[in-house]
Amino acid sequence: MSRPFFYCSDLSRASGERSFGTASVGEVWLLVEYREAWGAHALEDSALSAGIKRHLNKFCKTVPRARLIFIKQERVRPEPLSCFVVRCRERAPSIEKFELSGYDELERFDLAALAAGQSLDGGVKTDAPLYLVCTHGKRDKCCAKFGYALYKSLREGEAEGDGGGRVWQSSHIGGDRFAANLVCFPHGLFYAHVTADAGHRIVEEYERRQLVLDGYRGRACYSYPVQAAEFFIRTETGISALDALRYRRHERTGDRSWRVMFASTGAGAKVHEAHIVARASEFRNYITCQSAEERPVIQYVLENYLVTETTARVE
Repeated sequence: MSRPFFYCSDLSRASGERSFGTASVGEVWLLVEYREAWGAHALEDSALSAGIKRHLNKFCKTVPRARLIFIKQERVRPEPLSCFVVRCRERAPSIEKFELSGYDELERFDLAALAAGQSLDGGVKTDAPLYLVCTHGKRDKCCAKFGYALYKSLREGEAEGDGGGRVWQSSHIGGDRFAANLVCFPHGLFYAHVTADAGHRIVEEYERRQLVLDGYRGRACYSYPVQAAEFFIRTETGISALDALRYRRHERTGDRSWRVMFASTGAGAKVHEAHIVARASEFRNYITCQSAEERPVIQYVLENYLVTETTARVE
């Protein structure tokens, strides 16, 4: 029997799937401008030389929590090529920009320095944020259908003064069923099912260092349970300032349960403790547009929330 035609993003929205606790985890993100068409497997299917592919694969394998993403804007752009090293950390996240005359320059990137958190020669630190919208249609048709429309809308906003070349199309970032996916760097905030209006609001609030909870998937520097706990704590407290919470610690309390602690910053700080459980959803969906069968997904539930005063000032 043939499969029905569907968009996995439509199925996710229709079932009311909760998106928090699903952001792709990564601390060091290498964003490489690749202007040609992307195959289903962007790096492997690219026309880059075997040596460059080996070097980029080595980056992914040897640098802890590393991710490689292809980016592009329009097919025809003047040289040079853009490349960014983004460090998604809770404190002092950063973006370094590189301009490349050719891809062979990637082979000179010092992987040991990247792993150690050091700056690379030739990079320029920038305070300007980056916004990635996954448009990787060869990977999943939802990313082309929903992602490209969001990308075009945000790019048009830039032309009206929202930014200067900060919005990019990206290859697969994880979570096809959440298309349109939007990522705000350097903090690595992931958003799901983003419409044009929602995208402009997210960008506006992010540049005010505020976090929007609608459609929030989580922050790349946190593990999945910690991402979910942050969402619940912000929902309970109404705290939206990006830097107003600091992760303290978490511990597993059962096979699928955790105790996660955050502290609010500044004077009169409080410790927020979320007890969460991961459960399989009651609904079953095709998780991607290529899925052969339906299955449940993990959904996080808040079982208990506690808040206590602390005398220590949290920065």
